[in-house]
Amino acid sequence: MNAKTDEWFFRFSAGALLLTALAKFYSAGGNAGILKIQDALLHIRYRPLMVSAGVLEIAVAVFLLRSHSVLKRSLVVLWLSANFIAYHVGTYWLGVHLCPCLGELAGRLPLPQGMADIFLQVLAFYLFVGSAGALWRVWGRERWMKLIGGRGRAAGVGAAMR
Repeated sequence: MNAKTDEWFFRFSAGALLLTALAKFYSAGGNAGILKIQDALLHIRYRPLMVSAGVLEIAVAVFLLRSHSVLKRSLVVLWLSANFIAYHVGTYWLGVHLCPCLGELAGRLPLPQGMADIFLQVLAFYLFVGSAGALWRVWGRERWMKLIGGRGRAAGVGAAMR
């Protein structure tokens, strides 16, 4: 991949995070009964959990759009997506097969039941793999440049990745 592809990935990630945050805010403002239930893994009610997750997603999206550091953006997306994946794994281990990630909005989408949750899990995995790949390219390229002396064209590419 190149810098243009990385930029596309971070813009896509920001857009996806903004959309899921808006869905969380929309659902948290509703009257669904699940909003009064406590999350089995984090032990807080779903309404404040959704609002907190939405605020965090917006903050990360803004950071992704404003920052120019591939290294920092990769680390932030890797951290957030790893938390999403850990949450899904944790709830699976607890036997909870309910993910209110999009709240009541998921039920209004023209998708089969559970498909929105699968889509969000695939998205979290994509964000994890994509950010890990970008991080590998940045750190790996810098380390290889140091090993081979970092002269000429290759050194310029390493500097451009920062």
